[in-house]
Amino acid sequence: MRPNRIMFIRHAEKPASDEGIGIEADGKPDAESLCVRGWQRAGALARFFCPIETTHATQLKPATVFAAGAGPSSKSKRSMQTVAPLVSLLRETSQVDYVNTYLKDDGRALMTDVLSRPGVVLIAWEHKVLPSLIGHIPRVPTVPATWPDERFDMVWIFDRAGEGWSFSQLPQSLLAGDSNAPIR
Repeated sequence: MRPNRIMFIRHAEKPASDEGIGIEADGKPDAESLCVRGWQRAGALARFFCPIETTHATQLKPATVFAAGAGPSSKSKRSMQTVAPLVSLLRETSQVDYVNTYLKDDGRALMTDVLSRPGVVLIAWEHKVLPSLIGHIPRVPTVPATWPDERFDMVWIFDRAGEGWSFSQLPQSLLAGDSNAPIR
């Protein structure tokens, strides 16, 4: 089986350089964790991807969730923290495969696994790496070359279209200040 939809999100907000450090889920300070706004986004993303309203759910509810794991080359926990509320909710309401064994720079292995999964797949990763991950999808349309540093509020969606893929962007519109403008 192959996925019929692949969705990419950037991990949620991290502290700005003038804001101090992030916090873990238990409130402990941690430089590799999300900031408070990032935790708010992570919580809101759970119902964005697993909504109560079922018509919307069939389009966005992932069967598999991938998040960049922490390791020697990147100790960041942000991708895993971003999807933690979603994965918890999915485990309560349905089956979900959750994979966080690939590190930030394991793009080829990650995408080989992604392309073998059925249904809808969600990938939460570091924004600087996202465009290169998409390069591993065969017959994929052109996407923006970079994901802007200040954008945490967009979903890139690839839907199977024959032997190739179509590309669209879906604004999350979850928190004050989120933009509806596509990434260019």
